[in-house]
Amino acid sequence: MINIAVSGKQTKLGNALTSHVKSNLIISLEKYFKSVLSANVQFSKSTFNFRCEINIHLESTIYVQSHALSNDAYGAFNIANEKIKKRIRRYHRKLVDHRTKRKSTQKEKLVFEYTFKNRDTIKQSSEIDNPLIIAETEYTIKTLSVSEAIMLMDLSSENAIVFKNSKNKRINFLYLKPDGNISWIDPKK
Repeated sequence: MINIAVSGKQTKLGNALTSHVKSNLIISLEKYFKSVLSANVQFSKSTFNFRCEINIHLESTIYVQSHALSNDAYGAFNIANEKIKKRIRRYHRKLVDHRTKRKSTQKEKLVFEYTFKNRDTIKQSSEIDNPLIIAETEYTIKTLSVSEAIMLMDLSSENAIVFKNSKNKRINFLYLKPDGNISWIDPKK
């Protein structure tokens, strides 16, 4: 059984919408995966539209995310669910191959990401020398091919990904440019 959490952000959800979301999401996921760790569906309302955000945790490091806007909550969910199904259908074979191949050979490195307070908002000069850390995140650097990194970036709707290139064993960086193209940084020795 898939653990699906359906919630509303400053919006009350009825039982009919909650059961519609759970049943359709289960149908979408069971076609491709035997087990899914968790799924989170959140609805929010702006002035004229409902926004639906879907976050699915497939495995320990694979996340699929989607969001959509519509004038009703059911429409927003249906659009976001179609995006999820399209992404899973597109990458299913690669995900299955990736999982079986990587179980024996994958090596991951653990790194930390620190977010510092904006220097423009700091008023005292003593704070500039010792910046205030406002967030600390643990991030796992996976050993991937470039195509696998692009696939994971697309599945999670991320704008950037850091990974260890499986061919040359160097740390690489992919990021989405404002024009929609993806840039790949591969530092040479």
